Amino acid sequence: MSNSALMTAADAAHPVSLEARAEPVAELLRAPASGALCVHWRLRVVEHLTVHSDLVHDLASPDSFELAWGNREGGRPSVRIRIDPESARIEATPTLHRAGTPGALAVARAFGFRGNVTVEEVIIRPGESVTAEGILQDLSVGAAPFRAPAHALALAEATVRLQSRALAPAMLIPWAFGTAAALLSGMGLATWAAWRYHLAHLPPANSVWRTTAPVPSAHLTPPEPPRQRFP
Repeated sequence: MSNSALMTAADAAHPVSLEARAEPVAELLRAPASGALCVHWRLRVVEHLTVHSDLVHDLASPDSFELAWGNREGGRPSVRIRIDPESARIEATPTLHRAGTPGALAVARAFGFRGNVTVEEVIIRPGESVTAEGILQDLSVGAAPFRAPAHALALAEATVRLQSRALAPAMLIPWAFGTAAALLSGMGLATWAAWRYHLAHLPPANSVWRTTAPVPSAHLTPPEPPRQRFP
């Protein structure tokens, strides 16, 4: 897709598909489990409460990131397209951090989980090649003079796929965050502790109860034969 075609698609709010590089908007983030520098991270945390029940949490960084579309060397500067993580769908193979490993323990300490946790982490590294689909929008359309955003292009209803790692369909984590998302980057530990305290007896909106307790089978008793009566 050429630069002019991309801008035309933005003006008309048409669906687009493109290959680009992930870049941070401001500072790089640090992934909670692996500690790697990234532009975006997402976690699926399975909190093991009892032998037969788990509590599943989906967590993600709320910081927007950008896609740099265009050549790195020479020519025109790259076109930068903003991605809102709250509405974006990320498809990638997660890295598993089993209970008791350094990554799982780091997540438990950071977010105040008391029991053993297993963590699946997806990160998007700076400069990583991705493919993206969505509705390209020009945010400067209709904006008042001198109030147009510095980065006027955004990809709505975005699906971002990581290219540099082999994708296993059975392991894809298609996180699409909405009201059930827990966007926790920048939240203080005191706020997080208070949130955990008030919801101690109820599963939070971004969590799912999962039970592995066996279901007892029904016990059927055969009917008794009728008793013969004698005159």
